[in-house]
Amino acid sequence: MPAIYNFSLTEVVAFALVLMRMAGFVIAMPIFGTPNVPVQVKVLLSLVMAFVLFPQIGWKSLSIDIDSVMIITLAVKEVFVGLVIGFLARLFFIAVSMAGQIMDVSLGLSTAQLFDPTMGESSSAFDQFFVILASIFFLAINGHHILIAGLFDSFTLVPLGKVGLSFTPFGGFGMIVEQIMSIAVKMSAPILISILFMNVAVAVIGRAVPQINILITSLPLNILAGFFILFLALPLLLWQMHGLVNVTADQLFRFVKAL
Repeated sequence: MPAIYNFSLTEVVAFALVLMRMAGFVIAMPIFGTPNVPVQVKVLLSLVMAFVLFPQIGWKSLSIDIDSVMIITLAVKEVFVGLVIGFLARLFFIAVSMAGQIMDVSLGLSTAQLFDPTMGESSSAFDQFFVILASIFFLAINGHHILIAGLFDSFTLVPLGKVGLSFTPFGGFGMIVEQIMSIAVKMSAPILISILFMNVAVAVIGRAVPQINILITSLPLNILAGFFILFLALPLLLWQMHGLVNVTADQLFRFVKAL
């Protein structure tokens, strides 16, 4: 039998642990982690990523017996680390989705629900538009390369043989959520401000001309003004997405480093 098939027990355990981390990441990651993606695709993607990263990581320092009870603990740890990295990777799309939902509420389009295959749930029109735009932008700036680099560095920051994890970083998770919400509000600020002034103008016109039905007139005016402002502010939104990718990547590496 060729030597390429002569795997030691340590190699088998190390590859299984790497596969566990990849599986946890794929389950929680955006786009591929949604329920509408077949399980076979997720398994294949996990295997491919494990095969690619396994020769590059320092698994040779792993010294554990195949019959050891610590294998279960290490497997749970690897799945947990993969889920954390995948969820942190979703922060970029969560912030963009929140910005779209805020715009939909201000424009009165929140009642029109569509199925968003990227997030795997129902969403409104602006929400789905921004998530699709963010997906294209994320791939255009090689954001998936940042995720792969983060996965590779995670094996240096959190080695395979490390049993215990530090839960200290989770204490600052509220600050991360606050930062993401702040970015979402900033992204939707042009629409919010324009709709505010539009409603004030319509209210003044309604007081001056009582014959005008404001409830019927204001809705199409708000939608028209919202689309016009969105067309003008689209370059600014793309610039904010670039900054959001940097913030997400910084939080990802900082969080994993503190585990």
